[in-house]
Amino acid sequence: MRNCRRTIRRPFWIISTLILLAAASALTGRTGPGQSDSNGPFGCTIVMAARNGLVLAGNNEDRNHTETIVQFLPASDEYYGRVIFGYDDAPIQGGMNDQGLFIDGNALAPTGYRSDPDKPVFRFNVIMAVLSTCATCEDAETFFRQSNFPALNRARFPIADSTGASIVVEWGNGALQIVKSDTWYQIATNFVMSEVKDRDYPGWRYRAADEMLSEADHLSIDLVRDVLERTHQEGRSLTVYSNIYDLKNGLIYTYNLRNFDQVIVMDLADELQKGRQRIELATLFNVHSSNLFHR
Repeated sequence: MRNCRRTIRRPFWIISTLILLAAASALTGRTGPGQSDSNGPFGCTIVMAARNGLVLAGNNEDRNHTETIVQFLPASDEYYGRVIFGYDDAPIQGGMNDQGLFIDGNALAPTGYRSDPDKPVFRFNVIMAVLSTCATCEDAETFFRQSNFPALNRARFPIADSTGASIVVEWGNGALQIVKSDTWYQIATNFVMSEVKDRDYPGWRYRAADEMLSEADHLSIDLVRDVLERTHQEGRSLTVYSNIYDLKNGLIYTYNLRNFDQVIVMDLADELQKGRQRIELATLFNVHSSNLFHR
């Protein structure tokens, strides 16, 4: 088993006390549901799939806060290059790195997480660490097994890589769980999968996505977009942006404010060559943008 690229010895450039608190609040305390969901007042639907030569990961980001941003951070000697999406007050919500690794997060009700006294406590941002240092799901699993992660008390972390592998890291049944799928896709919403019995999945968003994917005979960008469109939320926990990541080709398809008829397509390698960037997401959807496409 290969290790992550570098051991985390010092804080990342983005980490300060204020930003850590804001990021934790956004990930674990997103506002109430736009449509009633049995798994509580949370949002965000994540789909990871590999079929017919494609490897895709899609996410709906749900929160009643529309000041969204995207950041491009070029590679260094220690860290992989990466794109990160989030908010002005909580900039690290999910993304992809230049190795084709994707990670995002689902908020949860308290899981009863308990630390292992024989392991150190990881005190930095989990999503940033994984994107910066891991290239595969195997790397990420090693990373999560090495330390205590208090974030698992209120969140779970879906991860996919360019080989088509996917996992969800969560705390369930009193232990760290690495959840894998027995089919070509994996869905993550806001419940602890390892505690589900008899495939009785709670939440309309999970069931809707599962129905669409189970009936599909091939994978495509359009399929994942349609799943995200069907599972988007309105109201107090509205979907503020959606992404589809092509993990083999390093492309990001981004939709803003539940408008699935317009998409921005970004090439991660091209964007990283421009240096460090921090962009307000709404500005990318100017009608004059050459990257704006309509269905």
